[in-house]
Amino acid sequence: MIIFSKILADRGTVWDAIRAKEMAAADAPDDLIRFSSEIKPVVMWNITQECNLKCKHCYSIASSDPHPDELTLEEGIRFIDELAELGIPMLIFTGGEPLASGSFFPLAYHAKDVGLRTVVSTNGTLVTPEIAQKLKDADIRYVGISVDAATPEIHDGFRGVQGAWKMAMDGIRNAMDAGLRTGIRITIDKNNWNQVPALLDLAVEMGVPRFCLYHLVPTGRGENIAELDVTKAQRVEVLRHLYDKAIELKDKGIEILTTDSPMDGVYILERLKKEDPERLDDARELLRMSGGCSIGNKVANIDYLGNVNPCHFVPHKTVGNIRERPFNEIWNENPCELLCELRRQKELLKGKCGICDYKDVCGGCRQKAWFFGGGDFFEEDPTCIYNPETKRIEV
Repeated sequence: MIIFSKILADRGTVWDAIRAKEMAAADAPDDLIRFSSEIKPVVMWNITQECNLKCKHCYSIASSDPHPDELTLEEGIRFIDELAELGIPMLIFTGGEPLASGSFFPLAYHAKDVGLRTVVSTNGTLVTPEIAQKLKDADIRYVGISVDAATPEIHDGFRGVQGAWKMAMDGIRNAMDAGLRTGIRITIDKNNWNQVPALLDLAVEMGVPRFCLYHLVPTGRGENIAELDVTKAQRVEVLRHLYDKAIELKDKGIEILTTDSPMDGVYILERLKKEDPERLDDARELLRMSGGCSIGNKVANIDYLGNVNPCHFVPHKTVGNIRERPFNEIWNENPCELLCELRRQKELLKGKCGICDYKDVCGGCRQKAWFFGGGDFFEEDPTCIYNPETKRIEV
């Protein structure tokens, strides 16, 4: 996750963010810093396969029906209890469409009771005023709603259901009316990348406090990435717009960020070199602490069958199942070889990623490397816009 708004904010804001992380580490007991190998990841949980839309890029290949062997409510409650005991920073309810599951609110209320910080990733079509109020009552901290264009035609075509755009926009308004922190999320492809300026303007007009851009990752239905993905020139044009708008809107209360593409931080640093070099070191330090691709380390994914994956975009690699072993045992106490390797990925990177002078802040997307590199998580990310040999952004 690359938060343009934070990195490009006033220097004092950037410095405060760095100091906050330094102080958090300084306040931890020395023995914990030295000896603890316990990793507390952000957990994304696909609580159901069921979804009411048919999105072209769905990473989980959702269906109109739930899977017959989905985790039961009782199993979900036990899982939440374990996450609370571990002390994870955040649980993200996703799907499918999480609000289509009859277990969603019992799980969300239980998570509130045990003190877990929760957010929901939704297509927004089911967020009625009544559902929005229940989300508020369940102490959902953030509602991320997917919108793929500023007008209905492209969004509805992408989502496979007529009227989906209007329902999503109504869902955004209902969530904000209920007092929920709400964000618009767009996944760009060759058909909608040029919608970013208009959609960001719409978010500002509506008073939506967060705008999040996702890059297409080749998994699930997104495996036809050769047909869907943007060109490098188009990607750079989108990043240029977000960079400029993050500066323009820095006092407007809207947060602009991207995800699934650690190279976006490299784009920011390359521009700062030319346009504001005095801020370069602070910005790089903030990005270095984020650490690039979080696969198998700072993020974990659990699907509706209980399979544990290193990332929500890596459903093809299962590192355990919570029906068979506790999550903490899978993730911390006895991690498999793949998890151990992913946690030292910076040492194992190959190709251009391996020689890149931005390896400490980026490292590329490991699922893209796996997809394009013949099943090797440590190959170079060929979608990267930075060439470490010429040391410049190339399109």
